[in-house]
Amino acid sequence: MILRFLNRNEDAKPTIALEYTYGRRNRGKVKDVGHIWELGGGTNLYNLLQIPLSSNYIHQCSLIIVIDLTAPFDMWNTFYTLLDNARIIIDNEMQQSVKKSSDSYKVFTVDKKAAFKDHKDIEYIDPLPIPLILLGARYDKFQDFEPEQRKIICKFLRFMAHTNGATLAMFSNKMENLISKIRILISSVVFGTTASKTICTDHNKPLSVPRGADSLMDIGAPPFINSSLSLIGATNPRDLWHEAYLEHFPTKEKHKEREDNPAEDGQHREPEIDELIEQRTRELEQYIRHKKDRAALEGKTERIPRQNELFRNL
Repeated sequence: MILRFLNRNEDAKPTIALEYTYGRRNRGKVKDVGHIWELGGGTNLYNLLQIPLSSNYIHQCSLIIVIDLTAPFDMWNTFYTLLDNARIIIDNEMQQSVKKSSDSYKVFTVDKKAAFKDHKDIEYIDPLPIPLILLGARYDKFQDFEPEQRKIICKFLRFMAHTNGATLAMFSNKMENLISKIRILISSVVFGTTASKTICTDHNKPLSVPRGADSLMDIGAPPFINSSLSLIGATNPRDLWHEAYLEHFPTKEKHKEREDNPAEDGQHREPEIDELIEQRTRELEQYIRHKKDRAALEGKTERIPRQNELFRNL
C-alpha cells in the first residue's frame, strides 16, 4: 500500500518491526516531505509506536490501522490493541508536551471533538487527538465472501471506526480504482490535501465513510445471534458490540498469538529472519532509551535557569 502511494515500482517485502520511509510532494517552489513509519509483526510490537508518536511531532501525526478483511477473527483484537495502546502513548506524550507548552495541550483538548460537536452521537464518540484511519485490506478476496457475512463484518467495522472518530475505507493492491482512492485518502493526512467526501455504506461495495459521516442509527443494532445474551456483561456500547462480535467470531487466543507473531512459533523458525528481527528490535529499543535520556536531559536543562532565577529573586 505504501509503495503504491509513493508510486514506487518495487517488490513489496514483509515489514520487520518498525520501518521508515518518506515521500515528497512538489507544491510550486515548495517541497513537502511526509515521514511514514510502518509497524509490522501484528500486535506484538505496539510499544514501538512511541517512536513516531513523539511529543515533538505528535501534533503533525496521523494513525492508519490496517486490518485484513479476510481474517475477521482477528480484526477486533488487531484494531483495539493498537488503538488502545496508541491512546496511552499519545496521552503520555501530550503530558510531556504540556510541560513544554500549555498551549499545545489546549489545542489537542479543544480540537479533539471539534469535528463532532454537532453530531447526535457525540457522547458515544471518543476520537483520538490525531487523525485516525481504519483501512480494510484485501478487498479483492473479501468481495467473494457470502453476502450475509460481508454485511455483518461491515457493521462491526463501521461501529469500530465511527465510535473512535475514524475514517473508514477498503482497498486492494490488485484493484486500481481502490488504489487511486486510497492514495487520495493517505495524501490528505500526509500532505494535507483535500480528502474525498464520498460516502458508501453498502456492504456489497467497498466501504468509504469519512469521519463523522456515519451514525449509530444507520449502523443499526449489534448483530447478536442469541438475543437473550445481548445485555449480559455489557457495560457500554463497545462491550455490547464485542459480545456480539465474539458470537460470530470466537477468539482463539493461543492460535491468534502464534499467528500474529510467527517468530514465536517453532514450526516457522528461519534463523536469518529471526536474527534480523532481533537486531532491528535491539536497535529500536536503543533508540527509545536514547530518546528518553535526551528528554530527561532537556527537562533538567530547562529547570536549571528557573532555579537560578529563583535564587536571584531571593
